[in-house]
Amino acid sequence: MTTYKNKYRIPDGYSTTRLIIRSLLFLRRNSVRAISLNMDKFGDAYSAIFPGDKLIIVTQDLGFIQHVLRDNHTNYRKSEFTTAKVGRLFGKGLLFSNGDYWLRQRRLIQPGFHTRKLQELYKLMTETIEGAMAEWPTGNEIDVYPLIYQLAFDVILRSLFDIDLKPAKKKEMSLLFNQMQDFVVKDVNRPLRQLFYRITRQDKINLKRSERMRDIIREIIRQRRQDKREYADLLDMLLSARYEDTGEAMSEDQIIDEVLVLLLAGHETTANTLSWMLSLLADQPAVTDRLKAIAESTHIYDSVRNDYINAVINEAMRLRPAAFMTDRVAITDDHYGPWTFPKGTVVLSFFYGLHRHEDHWQHADIFLPERWLDDAGKLRKMFAFFPFGAGPRLCIGNNFAMAEMCFFTHAFFRRYNISSTGHVPNMLPLITLRPDKIFISMSPV
Repeated sequence: MTTYKNKYRIPDGYSTTRLIIRSLLFLRRNSVRAISLNMDKFGDAYSAIFPGDKLIIVTQDLGFIQHVLRDNHTNYRKSEFTTAKVGRLFGKGLLFSNGDYWLRQRRLIQPGFHTRKLQELYKLMTETIEGAMAEWPTGNEIDVYPLIYQLAFDVILRSLFDIDLKPAKKKEMSLLFNQMQDFVVKDVNRPLRQLFYRITRQDKINLKRSERMRDIIREIIRQRRQDKREYADLLDMLLSARYEDTGEAMSEDQIIDEVLVLLLAGHETTANTLSWMLSLLADQPAVTDRLKAIAESTHIYDSVRNDYINAVINEAMRLRPAAFMTDRVAITDDHYGPWTFPKGTVVLSFFYGLHRHEDHWQHADIFLPERWLDDAGKLRKMFAFFPFGAGPRLCIGNNFAMAEMCFFTHAFFRRYNISSTGHVPNMLPLITLRPDKIFISMSPV
């Protein structure tokens, strides 16, 4: 335990000087592996004091994570980086807002993501998945990541806007979105780039991309408002939502903000999870045989309630959580266990480490879907599992994401056999935990 500012007791870790030295020595180290090594060194929490006396605590302690995200959540907010820097491009939707505004938006939008409401989207989702898969290549070395990434983008786009978007428009939206995401990722990983923005003008270029994306969405919204037909997509839900205190609808800009959030949160994490899942399954013939048998004997809609399919997806999210870490900032001084820390402390909850912690998982590094099933074969709940976060800020689209991943798994194993190529994907811990490439062998069933 370390004394901080002669007042607070914080976990042992790195002073500013030691942090700078380590940063220079390990500039290109994978952050997930670096944090994991620090956990091995210091225990389930450690501290780092950044220049400017900025205190960060990283933890994979289950109780500490629950304290921050759930039990004492009112004392924590999203960091300024998330709400301000990323929000500059992607708006002030649910992911990038705090306080009363966030709570008001959450209460407004959440009913649209209840399971019963989402069932109206099943047809759109499955049609998009089946249509995309029919065009996929087969062979001895297929990189499935770009295929799944594009599919996930198409699914959320179709679920948002059940209209016949022209291919050129879809391509432009996908390109703009990827460029904006790439810019944010580089800002996270290479912050010194910002010193050269006066020369490169990358910030202004990406703000223009954001404005173009907003203009496209604005045009779709205005066309929808003139359309008298009934729709069952997410845009219809956003347009129909009314604040319970005033009865008013969201403004056009608010709707665009929420659409951008749904696009951002609704495809990359899903694409990453499904890609990692296929990589993990490529050398698991017993598991894939069982998935094929389920797909051949059931309807695709039944996959949402299939315990084994859900167990396989859960195990993939445990070992390769797309949201591998999340940040919160203490609003006032706080304490947990033996530690005390001041307001302004950034607490990083390291889900990747928690999901592999031997205290909570037997054979923690092994892919075992059966761990999720009880003696009757029914899905069980695991308490050290946070694929969608926790507490009031639990991902609002978790049911949507699970339905999409179940549909994908059912459709994929009804069509394809897979086997390993021996390729081991690299982890790219950016905003989410991406693979670099996922090479597998694919053949028609």
